[in-house]
Amino acid sequence: MLGGGGARGAAQVGVLQGLFEAGVDPPVAVIGTSVGALNGSAIAAYPSLAGTMMLREVWMSRQAVEVFRAHPLGMILSGLRRDQVSALPQQNIRRLIERAQALTGVTTFEQLRVPLAVVATDLNAGKPAVFRSGALTPALLASTAIPGLFPSVRIADREHLDGGVVNNTPLSIAVADGAKEVLAISLMGGGEYAVVPTTLPELIARTLQLSLHHQMLADYEQLRDRARLIVLCPVTSATATWEMKREHLDKVMESARAATAALLSQRGAKLFRHSGIHYLELK
Repeated sequence: MLGGGGARGAAQVGVLQGLFEAGVDPPVAVIGTSVGALNGSAIAAYPSLAGTMMLREVWMSRQAVEVFRAHPLGMILSGLRRDQVSALPQQNIRRLIERAQALTGVTTFEQLRVPLAVVATDLNAGKPAVFRSGALTPALLASTAIPGLFPSVRIADREHLDGGVVNNTPLSIAVADGAKEVLAISLMGGGEYAVVPTTLPELIARTLQLSLHHQMLADYEQLRDRARLIVLCPVTSATATWEMKREHLDKVMESARAATAALLSQRGAKLFRHSGIHYLELK
């Protein structure tokens, strides 16, 4: 299960690589929210190390840089004006989806090797919408439609936005689907701050990070008796989504891979025997 987190999705790729390299069994199903849905579609197409290496190529692409450099808070921080960003920002995310699909050769849910559930927010109903069939692109566009940056996505006469609005780390959906063992990669874990954020963008980013992470913690406590929940949390700064240079992305992926390998080396199979939340410090 793959949670949302913008450019933090690069850390998710590194964690996946570490898991597959260690010989962890491939998933029998995948659930993804926002950037986790993008990553999840590639893993559901190729649930293997090969699928992860495809993801690394996607994340190092020009299309990825064009999508994630336009995060709304990042625009505030860097002083960019709206007219300096693509006039059709949704085309950027569409190009990224098409880039991934060109590598995997998969454009529909039915072509995937393992079932995929894509979580978006149904604006009309004010609750999660979960897509499991049909064309992948509309579902992925809906799941990644960041409020204030991308327009809502209309599917079956209903408007949809980013799934992270209502369920950023969808443990509840996995348990409702009947899963008894869930391995999740949650992206909103952050370390302690030596200095309290002083600028408005930094404060908003930190507040959002804390809110979404504690939503996950609350869901975990509520659901841990119903299923075995193993949550891996690569620890990133609140403003991690604002640096989209290739060398930075490569460093994040490698750091997450190394941290995952170290955790597995230390804990081995014991890691998966009991519910637990494990924080991965990225160096």
